[in-house]
Amino acid sequence: MGRARDLERPAILGRSFSHKMEMEAPKIQRDFASLATAHLHFARWERVWHRARTFALIFVPDSHPFRQAVDTVCNDLETVRYEAEVCLHRIVREHGAFRGVVNGYYFENPEDNLFKSDAQRYHDCPEYIFGKGIKRSQVMPLAGIGSIHVLEASGRSFLIAAERLVEATTPRGKRQLDHTAKVFESNCKRVDRQLKRVKVDPAQKDHAMLCLLHVGLPKESARLVLSFLV
Repeated sequence: MGRARDLERPAILGRSFSHKMEMEAPKIQRDFASLATAHLHFARWERVWHRARTFALIFVPDSHPFRQAVDTVCNDLETVRYEAEVCLHRIVREHGAFRGVVNGYYFENPEDNLFKSDAQRYHDCPEYIFGKGIKRSQVMPLAGIGSIHVLEASGRSFLIAAERLVEATTPRGKRQLDHTAKVFESNCKRVDRQLKRVKVDPAQKDHAMLCLLHVGLPKESARLVLSFLV
């Protein structure tokens, strides 16, 4: 819980600068604030895409179009991560190296791994490996469906934060991010289309309906909520 609260406030702690850098504090603060915000949304994206891919891996066969669509979306923002790294390196060249806590995570050498995918830091699902021929149920739990719905919003937030970081430090990278954003939006629509071909656990749907009715939601409203999810 402590780590989750830390992530709500973009921050870099434990920096130490020379006197010259302290004189340029406003610019340093702006640059590092943009960097911390980009990392905040990167950390969330890492957790979200890994969770969604894990659910898809467990319940849907490799050859299913839905699996392929999810895998594609999860890989779409690799360019964004790269551009964020370029900005990080430029900030370090301009302001000097730093180390400390970024959004609740300690980095000894952030220049090397601030925007690096790290299962120990960001992922909250174990790694699964399936051999060939293993059958999947092709029936997703509601938690799995929910993880897919979060993909687009989380990815878009990372894109926006990275765009602001790029605009402040390496504007030439903006064109590449614009292209990536279009590809990402297109592939998210593909995921939405394929998601309709995935069955949802009927027992969980019934249980969710009963819970919604139990808290006083009208039946038609409860159906609308479920129709949005599945």
